Amino acid sequence: MNQIAQRVLPIAFTMLVLFLCLPRSARADDESDRAALRLIRTNYMAAINTGDLSKIAQHLSKDVTGVMVTGEAVAGFEGLQAYWKKIQDLIGPGGSYHVTVNVDKTDLSGDFAVSHGATEDIVRLGNGKELRFNSFWTAVCRKEAGVWKVLRMEATMDPVNNVFVSLQVRKGELTYGVGGLILGAVVVLAFVRLRHR
Repeated sequence: MNQIAQRVLPIAFTMLVLFLCLPRSARADDESDRAALRLIRTNYMAAINTGDLSKIAQHLSKDVTGVMVTGEAVAGFEGLQAYWKKIQDLIGPGGSYHVTVNVDKTDLSGDFAVSHGATEDIVRLGNGKELRFNSFWTAVCRKEAGVWKVLRMEATMDPVNNVFVSLQVRKGELTYGVGGLILGAVVVLAFVRLRHR
C-alpha cells in the first residue's frame, strides 16, 4: 500500500497543481485578449476623433466589411476611407465629429470575439450647430496570426427618433411655413385687387 501511495500521490499532486493553474492561465489569456480588444476600441475613437483613419488601419482585417450607421455597406480599409470622406463632406469645412464608444459586452470564443454596445456621437457643423445622437453597434473580431483584427462591424440608430430626422422635419416645417405665408399673401393680394375692381 505504501508503494502505491508513493506512486499515486505525486501524480495526483501534479494533476491538482495543473488543474489549479489552468484557470489562472486561461484567465490571463482572456485578460490579454480583452486588453487587445480594448486597444482596438481606443484606436478607433482616436481615428474618428482626429479624422486620421490610419490610426485604426492596423486593426482591420484585410477582409473587413461593415454596414455603417447610415445603412451604407463598406468593404476594406479603402471603403472605410471613402465612407469617412463622404461624412466629412456632409459635415463641411470647419466641422468635426467626436465619438465615445461604450462596450456593453464582449464574448470570446477561440479565435473570435463578438462585442456590442452603444456610441455617443457629436457632430459640430462649421456654423457651430451641434448634432448629438447615439447608435448601437456590433463588431466581430478574429485573431489572425495571433493578432486581433476587426472582421465585421455594424451600426444602427433609431430610424424615426433621431436628430437627423428632426432636422429634416424642422426644415420641412420652415419650407412649408414660408411657402404657406407667401401663398397666403398672394391670395390676400389677389382678393384685395379683385375687390377694388
